[in-house]
Amino acid sequence: MASFKIFQSLLALVFMIISSAFLGTSIRLQIAGKDGIRNLISATCNHTLYFEMCVSALRSDPRSQTSDLVGLANIALNISIAHGSETLAFLKVLKSNAGNDTQLSGILSECTEEYIEGTENLEEAIHALRIRSFDDMNTLVSTAMTDSDTCEQGFKEMNRSSPLTDKNESFSKLCSIFLSITTLLS
Repeated sequence: MASFKIFQSLLALVFMIISSAFLGTSIRLQIAGKDGIRNLISATCNHTLYFEMCVSALRSDPRSQTSDLVGLANIALNISIAHGSETLAFLKVLKSNAGNDTQLSGILSECTEEYIEGTENLEEAIHALRIRSFDDMNTLVSTAMTDSDTCEQGFKEMNRSSPLTDKNESFSKLCSIFLSITTLLS
C-alpha cells in the first residue's frame, strides 16, 4: 500500500505541474477597492479546477476582503487544514458509533491515521509557503490529497459504502485549489 501511496502522490504532483503549465504561472491583477478584491478572488479561482468552491471558500473568510494573492493562498491552506480537522472529529464520532463492527472500526482507524498525517503535512506546508519552498509545499499537499484518497479506497477494498466520500472529495478539492493558487505565486 505504501508504494501505491507514493505513486498516487507523484501522480498528483505531476498533474499539478502540468496544470500549472496550462493555467499559466503568473497572474497580474490591478486591485482597486472592494470590486478589486472580488475580482482578485474570481481571477484567482478561474485558475483552479473548482471555481465555485474556490470562490465560496475564499469569500467565507473575512480576511479575504483585504488579502493579496499570498493571503488568499494562506486562507486556502487554512481552510484545507480546518476541513481535515473537522473530518478527524467526524471520524472519532463514526468510530465511537461503530460498535462491534471490527471491519468498519479498522477502516475508520486507517482513515484517522491518514487524516492525521494529511493535516500534519498541511501544517508543514504553512512553513513551506512562508519561505516559498514550492517543491516541498507541492509534495506535502499532494501527499495530503493522497491520504484522503487512501481513506476512500479502504472502504472500496472492503466493499463498504463510505460515510466519508463527500468529506474526502471536499478535502482533495480544497487541497487542489490551494495548489492551483500557489502556481500563480511561482
